[in-house]
Amino acid sequence: MEKQIFNATLVIVFIFIFTLILFNLFIGNAILLGLSLFVFSEVLICFYLLRKKNQYKWAYYIFGLSIYPILAIAFFYNDGIQGPTFYILLLSHFVILSISNHGGFVFWTLVNGTAFIVLFYLGLFHEDWIPKIYTNKDMVFVDHSLTYLASMAGITFLVATLKNFYRSQKNKVKEKTNELIQLNRSLSKTSAQKDKIITIISHDLKNPLQSIMQTLELMKNGDLPPDEVEFLHEELLKITSRTYNMMENILDWSSFELKNKAIRVKEIDLKSLFEDTTEIFKVIAKQKQISINLEYKKNPQVKIETDRLLLIYRNLVQNAIKFTPSGGTISIEINASGKWVRISIQDNGVGISEERLKNIFEQDIKSTYGTEQEKGTGMGLHLCFQNAHKLGGQIEVKSLEGNGSVFILTIPNGLS
Repeated sequence: MEKQIFNATLVIVFIFIFTLILFNLFIGNAILLGLSLFVFSEVLICFYLLRKKNQYKWAYYIFGLSIYPILAIAFFYNDGIQGPTFYILLLSHFVILSISNHGGFVFWTLVNGTAFIVLFYLGLFHEDWIPKIYTNKDMVFVDHSLTYLASMAGITFLVATLKNFYRSQKNKVKEKTNELIQLNRSLSKTSAQKDKIITIISHDLKNPLQSIMQTLELMKNGDLPPDEVEFLHEELLKITSRTYNMMENILDWSSFELKNKAIRVKEIDLKSLFEDTTEIFKVIAKQKQISINLEYKKNPQVKIETDRLLLIYRNLVQNAIKFTPSGGTISIEINASGKWVRISIQDNGVGISEERLKNIFEQDIKSTYGTEQEKGTGMGLHLCFQNAHKLGGQIEVKSLEGNGSVFILTIPNGLS
């Protein structure tokens, strides 16, 4: 800031001294003319050091230390107290303060104050030391008027420069603050997404992995006939392969979510989309003696973010398995009407209490337990609700405690 102000100050002084040169040339004051030319050359040197050599300190000290001896000479050869030197003395102090750091304020204030007192004392009590330059009142009027107006213009320009610089810095700070706010929001959003993704991964992959472990334990015991072992081998290969594909899809989608990449939309029929996932869940449900009946009244073609749709589908079916007791039934019905697709998942499980229904889709991270103490996070339905809205759809739930539940997902097919 000081460097910019100093640069502007030198321009002001340059114009001011040039005016004095012309005035002193006009009135014929050879001493003040020579002094003005000396200051003019000094200003050029300071300007050169500041702009060309980038030596701010040298320019600062040359300007600050030379200005008071020059003003003292000008005082004696410009009618002392009767002359306009004190206007320039005050302007000089303002200029030096504007280009000084805080440590120089006291020093330069003492220097300026001392210079004023000494010069005023000499002009008042030793008037005979000072030659009379003014020959008439017209010259006094012109000299004072020009010097005062030039000093006032210099102070006004400096104040305007300071205010403009302050405003500029304030805007820059505001921009940086806004950037930091946006960055913090982005970090918070990324952190929240990361937490959700961890929840999704643990929620969606846990049940298939548990099913694989249970199948392996059955085979390890060795109590099964050969034909059933062969069947389990085939089932294990299927569920492992499908779980691997599911994991790849989840991790791929998670990467896109965290990096805020462009939305990925696919055009596909729902039977092809849900087939592998449904087969995994049938194996998991079979271990609880639960049957899953999937009916396609129509096999709708959709153009949609398939990762989000699969996320909702997995969570709703897993919840149905989790809260349906052994021997129960889960009915999945997929239908289409116009531009809308309707996916209904109904179970005859434990149902949901009226109180819980009021805020069932709100974020509530806490452990939940199924009919066989399957542990969950409580985040599944909240994620379903959020992602349904991102797809432009909605989820409804109907339930009666002790008589099962039905979740209905309605989404646009995305086809024009």
